Amino acid sequence: MKVDENYVDSHGRSCLVFSGVRKFSDVYDWLFDHYNGYKFGIVLDCSMSEYPEPDSRIYVHFMDDLHEEVALEAGYIRKDKDTYVRK
Repeated sequence: MKVDENYVDSHGRSCLVFSGVRKFSDVYDWLFDHYNGYKFGIVLDCSMSEYPEPDSRIYVHFMDDLHEEVALEAGYIRKDKDTYVRK
């Protein structure tokens, strides 16, 4: 299994890219060993307009980098630094 810790996606977010993964538990174990204390998210976006065809790599994002996207998808917009409101 190989891990690229310096990848930046098309939205400018840093993420970890895993290739040659045999079992998903290997990804979890690697994350736990190297980034214990952080939370991660894997974006499964099936909209053809934003992402290319899927490949064999696994893109793992830091949860902090995804909060804005998750809020928008849930129907919220940022009011200030710590507050979101319904659209």
